[in-house]
Formats: sequence, structure tokens, C-alpha cells
Amino acid sequence: MSTFFAQPYSLDAVGFYFDTLEAYTEKSESLLDAFGSPVEEFEIQFIDGDDCELFSACGINQANLSLWFETIADLAEHEKTALYYLRSVSSYSLENALDKLDDVNLSEGNLKDVAETLFDEFYLNDVPESVRAYIDYEKYARDCEMGGDLYEFDFEGATWTCTNASSI
Repeated sequence: MSTFFAQPYSLDAVGFYFDTLEAYTEKSESLLDAFGSPVEEFEIQFIDGDDCELFSACGINQANLSLWFETIADLAEHEKTALYYLRSVSSYSLENALDKLDDVNLSEGNLKDVAETLFDEFYLNDVPESVRAYIDYEKYARDCEMGGDLYEFDFEGATWTCTNASSI
């Protein structure tokens, strides 16, 4: 479970910690500033737990906090990785990125290893045995990256490669 903090923009109010949408709603609706006025605006901060990188990439704030708790927090790990890619690399809006999660093809591993695997799967059978020793996988990987077909990124301590970067 993750812990968050709601920091009021009002300097006359004290923020609070929460870990569910219900706790946030309850505490935010009852919070008053030093003058007895209700506090309406908060900065939402990620304090501790899983998905810190994703929280930041999604740009979670008071307006879309319910989307975090109702949809994003329950995504499978591969969907969270795809969402991180779409938000941090491809710059999709949060709503559009959530709609495109199934369109992202990801492979865990660095660009060279993924490019080598793809080359072997699709092209190696057409290459004569006597020529296979001369294949330069690093150059192939670089060409795929420069052409926009493959994109390497790090997320949650692992290296990932998007294998359909140019078609999303």
C-alpha cells in the first residue's frame, strides 16, 4: 500500500496523510484553515510505497486522484510499464494513454538484446549459415533506434524496450 500527503495551498491549514480515496475525501472535506474556512485546493504528494515513478509520470493531482485509485493502481505490471512509456516517452494525455495500453509492445531487456532476438526471429532463417558470424547486432539495434522502431527506457529498476515505438 502506498502513502500520500495532501498539502493544502492555504498556508493557514495543516495537510494530512492518506492511503485510500475514501480517506482523502473524508479528510479533505472536513479540513478547515485557521479562520474556519474549508480548504479546497491541495498538492498531492507521493510519500512511500510502490509506483512512485508511475505516479509522477501520470501527473497525478487533486483533479485526477480518483483515476489513480479507481484505475491505475489496479493495473497489471505490464500495463503500468506501458502507461509509464506512453506518459513519459510518448507524451500522451493520461486518458489517451489509458486507452492505448494494449497497443504497446514491450520486451524486458536492453535495446541490443531485444533487437538481436527480433532479428533472429524474423530474418535469421534467410541468412546463410556462412554469413551469420558477420551480423552486427549492435548496428542493427542502433538503426532500429534511429528509425524510431525500438525505444529503450528504464522503469522500476528494469530496462525495457518498446518494439513498436514508431507505430503507436
